[in-house]
Amino acid sequence: MKIQYWGTAAAEGVPSVFCNCPTCKEAREKGDRFIRARAQALINDDLLVDFGPDTYQSALKWGYNLADLGYVLITHTHADHFTPTELHNRQIGFSYGMKYETLNFYGSTDMVERYYDYMAGNGAYLLEQKRVGLNVIEPYETCDVNGYAVTALPATHGTRHPVVYIIEKDGKTIFYCNDSGYPKPPVLEWLSKCGKKFDLVSYDCTHGDMDPVEQWGENASHMGLKRNIILREKLREFGLYKPGTVDIVTHFSHNGPEVGYDDITRLAKEHGFIAAYDGMTVEI
Repeated sequence: MKIQYWGTAAAEGVPSVFCNCPTCKEAREKGDRFIRARAQALINDDLLVDFGPDTYQSALKWGYNLADLGYVLITHTHADHFTPTELHNRQIGFSYGMKYETLNFYGSTDMVERYYDYMAGNGAYLLEQKRVGLNVIEPYETCDVNGYAVTALPATHGTRHPVVYIIEKDGKTIFYCNDSGYPKPPVLEWLSKCGKKFDLVSYDCTHGDMDPVEQWGENASHMGLKRNIILREKLREFGLYKPGTVDIVTHFSHNGPEVGYDDITRLAKEHGFIAAYDGMTVEI
């Protein structure tokens, strides 16, 4: 299994559109890996995680034809992760020769409701034409998504019914746990009993070297390296790690301390993590 990070930024992107903070200035000056699109990832070239406003440009940048895409997981409905207005271009008469008649989305009930909100009342015809499909995965439910066993777990985040995903195929398992703060006790209890073994864990590191729980309490909707380390130790305690499990940190905000490419790469490495950058591919 492989995962390619199309975007590794929080909602604002890096540089943020109207910002001249040091992190954003550095990104504009240096370009390349200092530039980050909004968080998104492609698994095995056939399963996309999130569908935000940078999807089309990221697909072009990384050489992927969205006409070949048939399956998308949505973590939550903040606009940086779910912007379905581009789907108007999938209607009959607008797009031809697609690999899949239906582009199937999987997520919470909030995804379905927000789809109609974003599409301004015009989304029903795409469902009627079978150009788009909306599928609900309930919390703690495992669903077959084109041969992947996908389990949704409640995320700690500021929307209705946000989720993170455990994604399994061909004996490999990815725990994609961003966009989220530190898991709540019921999620930790479920993880302690699930008996899975993770080959790769993708952590939310929005706040860089800051611990948001120390700042805002247990309901903080993101993590940083300090909280990533705590969660990693908990997952190891639960027996969910195996020799060689890969630890990735991603979803960086320009607001966090030391979140520029050089700084976060160095800090992550010091603690045994790999800091993701746009276009990075990891095979497990």
